[in-house]
Amino acid sequence: MSKPKIRMPGGARAGIGLLIMGGIIVGLGEYFDRGAWSLYGLAMVGGGFVLYMVSSIIAKRSP
Repeated sequence: MSKPKIRMPGGARAGIGLLIMGGIIVGLGEYFDRGAWSLYGLAMVGGGFVLYMVSSIIAKRSP
């Protein structure tokens, strides 16, 4: 028995990618004591989260 494939919109995939990359940049910024890197990574994480949530909500509402 094969499970049905999960359909994920492209925006949600991009949001998850931004979340992961932003988290890595925040970690590197903290490790190297670079506040600007951490702030930039935090903005990427926030943008990725918003992109993921919005695209997921839009995908659920469409028939």
